[in-house]
Amino acid sequence: MRRLFSLLASLTTLTLYALGASAQESAPLEFALADFPPYFQLDHRGEPSGPVLELAAALFTEADVPYSIRGYPAARLYKRLQLGQTTISMAGDGHPEMLSGALQGSTPVFNVALNVYRKPLQPAITGLPDLSGQKVILIGAYSYGALGQQLASPQARVEITHAHTHTAGLQMLLHDRAPYLINYADPMNGLLEKHPAGSVTSDPLLRMDVYLFVSRAHPNARGLLDSLDSALALLKQRGQVQQILDTANYQH
Repeated sequence: MRRLFSLLASLTTLTLYALGASAQESAPLEFALADFPPYFQLDHRGEPSGPVLELAAALFTEADVPYSIRGYPAARLYKRLQLGQTTISMAGDGHPEMLSGALQGSTPVFNVALNVYRKPLQPAITGLPDLSGQKVILIGAYSYGALGQQLASPQARVEITHAHTHTAGLQMLLHDRAPYLINYADPMNGLLEKHPAGSVTSDPLLRMDVYLFVSRAHPNARGLLDSLDSALALLKQRGQVQQILDTANYQH
């Protein structure tokens, strides 16, 4: 009888251990980003929005990885990656602060394309110097990063006017409020489909591939990253990534 009780106790301990290990394995990993409009941003309530949410849902479902999504200020995000509190993030190719605490994936999630939009008769733009002395429309909700700082500097000699939304920016361009509009390609693609072909053309200004990053503090960082990259490659082969970007509701 004692041996039976001992056996039952051992089985109970093993079962509880297995359940605990299973729960630990299935605990959601934190996927976090810094503000990156129009693809990811926090609204006035601090809730994340943007097409990256739908991309994440498709990616982590394909990879069978439970996750939670959060937004943080950039400096805090980098620190959390280094400590392993945030497991997965997303940023531009070779991002130095990301690389200090995380491994970069090998498959680009998507490509950020920033274009100069103009009517066909306006001179083409090959770089920032071509905008010197010109009036340019920017979307007011975006900082445009280093490019925004360059455009705002007195040396650039660019007159900036702001639009509240992508639609407003396009309308300002069409109604000659300014000869040039700088905006991201993904939100513009859907808007331009509603207008006659050839009414607006664009010149490339900036291109950047965006990759996944996995914290080096994760016990299987390389394995997790490889698994996510494989799932991402399948999504791209099926055209799901571009479909999400094309049909996204870009709020700003």
